[in-house]
Amino acid sequence: MSASTGLKLAAWLLPLAVLVGCGESIEKAPEKKPVVAAKKPPVEEDPEAESRAQWFYNPAGKRDPFASFVSRQTAAATVSPDAPPLQRWDTDKFSLTGVIWAVDVPRALLVDPEGIGHVVRMGTYVGRNWGKVTAIAEDGIVVTEEYRTIDGELVVNPVAIRFGIVRKKQ
Repeated sequence: MSASTGLKLAAWLLPLAVLVGCGESIEKAPEKKPVVAAKKPPVEEDPEAESRAQWFYNPAGKRDPFASFVSRQTAAATVSPDAPPLQRWDTDKFSLTGVIWAVDVPRALLVDPEGIGHVVRMGTYVGRNWGKVTAIAEDGIVVTEEYRTIDGELVVNPVAIRFGIVRKKQ
């Protein structure tokens, strides 16, 4: 007999010896009786309990997850109803109609899109971006707007308002 045949024979005889060596006969296991569940009384549903158990999202104090974090922040994008008349429109919407420059305090007359005239002098705020009148000359005025980008970089944008012409200086 070869070694491989002996191993195969031992593999068959070992489980048989274990079964015979137990000394007990193999009998059928007793049948289990099915467990009958007792009927529970019907539970009344509480509509308030379901609403208390539901989870809800409260967005208060959280940023909008769909808003772009790359775009510039524009604090003056919307006009508040209590904004001064000169800060309700962009700087390029005004037209210059007159300048008084040969006096101690030079002044200029700006007309808004509604046709209302406003007298401005040095330091007057004009436009939605909190532009300030920084120069008044005989041919026009300069309004300087300062704002910060999303990166925190300060941008200074001088806007020249001339008679009939509005130009942004670069």
